[in-house]
Amino acid sequence: MEMEPGKRYSAASKGYNDKIYEIRFIPVMERPEYQEGPVREALTRLKDLMTEEDFEKYVNNGLIRITYDGSRLMLITKSELYRTMLSMRFFEPICQAFGVGNFRVVSEVNGY
Repeated sequence: MEMEPGKRYSAASKGYNDKIYEIRFIPVMERPEYQEGPVREALTRLKDLMTEEDFEKYVNNGLIRITYDGSRLMLITKSELYRTMLSMRFFEPICQAFGVGNFRVVSEVNGY
């Protein structure tokens, strides 16, 4: 079944009840909410500061949510490993790209 971005699909065909649904993951750079404005500008700067492989893995396909108000930044990522990489290895490039002195990264807790 082809999934449309942002649309909910029942997981009943996989043996779950109708209260469980799937939403296709959309890479950060393709999401409508990040197509313009300060977050998009910062992401573009960050992409230039990281290798393409690292940006794709840890940012574009690794972030679930970005919350940024111009001075404070919070990132929600897929896993604890990604949280560690973003908060340690990529601390300086992220601070530089978003113009912050510090930021918070939390990882999504999943049942895998």
